[in-house]
Amino acid sequence: MGAIRGVLLVFVAVLLFLSFLSLNLLWTMSASLDYETLQKASMGIVKDFLQEINVTSIMKQNYPLIQLYCRNYSNYVFNYQGYTFDIPCSVALQGESAIVEEGVRDIIHGVYYKEYDCNFIDCFKKSPIPLFLISQKAHDFWAGKLYFCLMACFILFILVFLLVEKKTNAFILSGSLLMVSALPFIKLDYLLSLFSDKIIFKFLEIFFSQAFRISIKILIIGAGLLIFGIILDIFKAGFFISNLISKIRERKEDKNKKRKKKSK
Repeated sequence: MGAIRGVLLVFVAVLLFLSFLSLNLLWTMSASLDYETLQKASMGIVKDFLQEINVTSIMKQNYPLIQLYCRNYSNYVFNYQGYTFDIPCSVALQGESAIVEEGVRDIIHGVYYKEYDCNFIDCFKKSPIPLFLISQKAHDFWAGKLYFCLMACFILFILVFLLVEKKTNAFILSGSLLMVSALPFIKLDYLLSLFSDKIIFKFLEIFFSQAFRISIKILIIGAGLLIFGIILDIFKAGFFISNLISKIRERKEDKNKKRKKKSK
């Protein structure tokens, strides 16, 4: 029976570790695809894109005309290669760089909040360039999977708790596995930045921009579980020693009482 329990514990522990890895991945992607976070992470890529299709140079060339236009109107709107740019004149009058920044934000906002009339998997077939991956649709998809992953982690932890003979080890084991699962993600954003000259790695940076922050959170949670298990273990040992001392004292008191009765 003990051998079967040991095999089951190893199997469940492996599943728990894989679930913790998935938790790191899903939490990182969900946090990275939050709109404000994504906007900051993707500004550089979109600026490069605007330069490649000459939008940046067109904005700068037309800047004198934009200034004249904005004397009578509140917004400067223009279309280029299927992209619509709506530049508030209050921003346009701040200078050429402010116009480019606003144009970048316009593209990011349009891509992120676009309505994609397909489920997540089918969108790959319908979109030659999978821009939906950096949309609210993708954020909601990963966030939904994150909740399922949390449930799986909780269920597997309960199984570990039931399978270990010493119950405090469930917290120690789970905390250790959680900490180890976070380690590959600590330097992930840094590793991707080493390949920033390649567009594919620039794109991947967006998905993992929060990898360091999330991995540190998970490390802290894992350390908390580990310390909690150790403290429980210490308290149990303390209670055991306290009970042992009290039993020894009781025996000594009983012996003293018996001696006193004999002496009488």
